[in-house]
Amino acid sequence: MSSKLSNCMFTKFFASLSLAKKIAYLAVFIALSVVVNSFIEISTPSTKITFTYFICFFAGFLLGPLPGFAVGFLGDAIGFLLVPQDVYWLFGLTLGLFGMIAGFVRKLPLRGRTGVFGKACIALLINYLFITCFVNSLVNYSYLYIFLPNIVEGKTFWVYLTGRLVTQTIVYAVNVAAVAVVLSVFVTTKLLGFFKEELAVRAPAVRNDSPEPKIS
Repeated sequence: MSSKLSNCMFTKFFASLSLAKKIAYLAVFIALSVVVNSFIEISTPSTKITFTYFICFFAGFLLGPLPGFAVGFLGDAIGFLLVPQDVYWLFGLTLGLFGMIAGFVRKLPLRGRTGVFGKACIALLINYLFITCFVNSLVNYSYLYIFLPNIVEGKTFWVYLTGRLVTQTIVYAVNVAAVAVVLSVFVTTKLLGFFKEELAVRAPAVRNDSPEPKIS
């Protein structure tokens, strides 16, 4: 892979790793994605809370756009194979996009602690509006319209979206809170050097205050 493409698709941290470590990181994130997709959830009377967004965000934000997409897509696909349901809803593609967007936003030239958290906020906001509010809702509505039409009978997409966003916003808020806690730990402890580039202290510019020689 060319250096230009590598810089675009991977974080500097991930690109600097050996091939074995790259595979190990991907395997860990994909395994975590499978677990949260298929086996870990918090059920309430009104909704089911999973931490899929949490894993996909960090896969993209820490490793880069391409690993972020791979983790979201493969985690969902493998999870479906392990715990199959009636219909495969192709959420792996939207989860992959979620991780990819987080990875691309990480490329913004913002530095320091404020820069890291600023980029995280931008990524989470874009993904909420584009993935959660629009793409996932459109996929949901389309599948219900095709396979379970009685559920959405007489409802336009916008009516369906209004009802869905109530529960999905709660799910998203829980994931955002988890991201904030873990991201704070990574930034404060500088764990594993994930944000070495943003947190690096730049050397101050050297000033030359010596007087210019006089020409007689």
